[in-house]
Amino acid sequence: MAFIILAMIPIALPSAGFYLFVSLGFLAGLALLGWALVLAVSASARRTVRKYWKTSSLVFLVLAMPFAFYAWVQTVVWQIEREGARAEAARNVTLQETTTVGGTAMPAGTRLKLQDEGQLETYLEADFPQPVTMYGVQASSARRYLHTDYDSETYALRGRYPRNVILRGAAGSQEVLGWQCDATQDIEFEVASDGAMKAFDKCVLGPGNRVETVDLAPGSVVYGSTGTVYTDGSSDPDRWRIEVKNPVAVRIFGLPLSKPRLYLDDARRLLRVSDAELACPTRFGGVSYAAGTQVKSARRGRGDEREPYPGVLVLSPWDGQAARRDGQADVPEGMSVMHTLAGEVVGVVKNDMVGVFHFATIIVGDEEPEANRASCP
Repeated sequence: MAFIILAMIPIALPSAGFYLFVSLGFLAGLALLGWALVLAVSASARRTVRKYWKTSSLVFLVLAMPFAFYAWVQTVVWQIEREGARAEAARNVTLQETTTVGGTAMPAGTRLKLQDEGQLETYLEADFPQPVTMYGVQASSARRYLHTDYDSETYALRGRYPRNVILRGAAGSQEVLGWQCDATQDIEFEVASDGAMKAFDKCVLGPGNRVETVDLAPGSVVYGSTGTVYTDGSSDPDRWRIEVKNPVAVRIFGLPLSKPRLYLDDARRLLRVSDAELACPTRFGGVSYAAGTQVKSARRGRGDEREPYPGVLVLSPWDGQAARRDGQADVPEGMSVMHTLAGEVVGVVKNDMVGVFHFATIIVGDEEPEANRASCP
């Protein structure tokens, strides 16, 4: 919104002449200072000034005028900086007693950084002297991003409202909606304008998390979800999305997958997998795949006619590799093989038919990016 307003309200920047005149004023001030020092130590210079007082007066005025402008500019800048420092100090407050701010009881000693001076409800950051319960988290600090509401005609400020809250706690894990979250990392929530929690956004997982038969390594990331929406208007009932960060490949649907993305329903049952690759050379359903082969699950059909979860497994040769089929032609990069969970091949199609796309990798500098594949178990 701020960018829109700036685009609609032009702000004139000082011209080059302004900066030139300020520079001349600075030089004129140096000249006046030098002249004053000469007059202070030289009697002959003082006699010369008295003798040619008209010329001296004219030179003084010529130097004094740009210097006066320079001095005025510096005074204005100093006043602005002083006011900015005062306002900044006023936006950093420490609560002297327990105060409810944004729906949270904050203890005395809480340090707040405000968006607007004197408006506690516009706090951006809060540091607590002791843990404070917020959205089920024992938080030692909180950060917020605020939405700013302006009048559409006058652009007058109508109010500021929180959009999300990011919490951190003391060292260790905390249970948040059934997940063990690393409290030293950001735990994010989407909130309503009154500060009430609308949804869980994400957290970095600590130890002790498990999805079906998969133990999730610390550092994996869990996201809340309202369901994957398809172009035909249908949606999946996934409520959790997990980016697995295990250093060793995990077995999903019997395949050794490197850092897959898992989608879970309300009961935290696995619905589907995406953005994965084989960590090891793998033979599946009579087809031999190289490490690095892209893997995901998909449900065939459209809308209500989509087949039940988890559908079929889609394996796509990658990086110039080919899949070797017993007694049949190899499957090159650009094609995908669809398998049932038992391994039966049910089709070979072009990548774009099953939503598999290859995006270019941009390399900055001369060094190749490091391989980020999980190790083969």
